[in-house]
Amino acid sequence: MTISKSQAAKAFGAALFSHTRRQNSFVNMMTGAAPKAVPKDKNNGKNQTEKGAPIVMINDLESEAGDAVEMDLFHNLVQRPTMGDKKLAGRGESLSKTAFELKIDQGRHVVDSGGKMSQKRTAHNLLSVAKTLLGNYFNDLQDEIAMYQLAGARGSYEADGIIVPASDDAEFNEIVVNPLQAATYDRHVFGGDATTFEGIDSADVMSLDVIENIALILEEQANPMKHIQFEADQMANESPFYVLFVTPRQWEDLWSSMTDRKVLELQAQASKRGQGFNHRVFKGDVIMWRNILVRKYNKPIRFYTGDTVAVAGNNKTGATSDKTAGTNIDRAILLGGQALANAYGKASSGTHFSMHTEKTDHENGRETSIGWMNGLKKVRFQDRSGRVNDYGTMVVDTAITL
Repeated sequence: MTISKSQAAKAFGAALFSHTRRQNSFVNMMTGAAPKAVPKDKNNGKNQTEKGAPIVMINDLESEAGDAVEMDLFHNLVQRPTMGDKKLAGRGESLSKTAFELKIDQGRHVVDSGGKMSQKRTAHNLLSVAKTLLGNYFNDLQDEIAMYQLAGARGSYEADGIIVPASDDAEFNEIVVNPLQAATYDRHVFGGDATTFEGIDSADVMSLDVIENIALILEEQANPMKHIQFEADQMANESPFYVLFVTPRQWEDLWSSMTDRKVLELQAQASKRGQGFNHRVFKGDVIMWRNILVRKYNKPIRFYTGDTVAVAGNNKTGATSDKTAGTNIDRAILLGGQALANAYGKASSGTHFSMHTEKTDHENGRETSIGWMNGLKKVRFQDRSGRVNDYGTMVVDTAITL
């Protein structure tokens, strides 16, 4: 049986999507189980992964470049009950909801396969190479965009291996697809005794006291973040947890704030909470305190002394003003449920990914490209009073020493 080019492209697109989902990336680790149907009145009939995970993946094969995908959040019922023989008439509470929308767009990347002398391989071998190299590239790119979306900022950190350019680059907004949104006032925490971003000084470092403060905020807030609920986690409600991703330098400062005995205690707590729940988030070098699991992420959101950063004020709309960093600052990211939406549409192959190969240099060379239809955006909603808040994420800024 002969396989047509269109069939091969479609098979490649499906295989590449499966490959990217299997990789040990940040986005994959924090995304729930396989997609399942959502009631049409809740999300327009789209498929999405389990809703209690920090990252919710939405599959909508009918969407194309430039389209938007919508999620709805229904507010909790809060009005007083009707007691005794009082009449219910006129006391009904309306089902109110707020909508969240994100865009998807086409992204592409190309690989030069060299001249004829280096191309003595079949088309299927070329597809295999492209799937491996370009699939890994896509995961790295998606992880970076996800962290910037959750942090609400790109930061100024640069190093070999970082794909996304600085925020003042002409292509930055195109690459991230959905504009970054600074953390809302109620979801922004600072280290030490600092109460503002510009007030952070060199002593306001990451410590166990900072984690204590985060735990207290989560317990006392009127509209706290929802905890993480993976379907396989049988202790999700009895022992709810959040995940705090810290930079390597924040991790070192946190370590220095504890005795060796305390470190062992917190490592044991993380190990105990992860028992019977075989999830990657509990693997590796992690600690747990006050229901907050702490682990590292390795491409830090960093602001250097003198950097100008958009910071939200104490207002309903999340409006921001520019503040100046008074010292070197790293940003940690706390995740609860439904922190980030990750939406896919259909590429030209009819799947989430497409592939194209063409001859170049008077047919002596060959280039292979992949395309994808994707968009990521931090989830935020208005509460009943109209106040905008990031729904499942909080940022924690602390000073670091370079």
